[in-house]
Amino acid sequence: MTQDFAKKQRTPAQPKAKAHPHAQSGSPRWVWFTTGFFSGGFLAFLAALWFLVPTEHPAIESAKPVAEPEQKTEEMQWDFFEIFPKSVVPIVEEYTETGEKVSTEKSTWILQAGSFKSAKDADELRASLILMGLDVSISDVKVSGKTWHRVIVGPFETPLDRNRAQDKLAQAQIEAMAVRISP
Repeated sequence: MTQDFAKKQRTPAQPKAKAHPHAQSGSPRWVWFTTGFFSGGFLAFLAALWFLVPTEHPAIESAKPVAEPEQKTEEMQWDFFEIFPKSVVPIVEEYTETGEKVSTEKSTWILQAGSFKSAKDADELRASLILMGLDVSISDVKVSGKTWHRVIVGPFETPLDRNRAQDKLAQAQIEAMAVRISP
């Protein structure tokens, strides 16, 4: 029989062969490949940890704790209860140019917190120091024909009060100069 090759003949449909048993579940082959690849890598990692960890620890077993020798602790001696009542504080004496003796025991102290050409600047500092709870005043002084406005804190009768005021000024980052005045 002659056959016309210009016309294609239909062949009956052949059923396709199944490529993989899991192909029915709809999972692509690359998912199974990557799952197997990563699980194999994880198992290789666990095996490496198992074989690389040393089983003996000679440094740990050989190190035995050694007790330190007891140190004697010396108790502090608090002698100031006896020293202070027995001690006498000397009075500092000063002499004038004529040689007269001036006792400085009753002198008082002031703190000069600032000196300004402008009265407004002096008033601003005075206001901020009053808000800090300090006793503040302004004194005007002529120096070389110019008027300076000094911000004065105090007077203080005891060194403790003066030190407390200096601490407050230092916390506010204000440098103060201590000046002793005679009563």
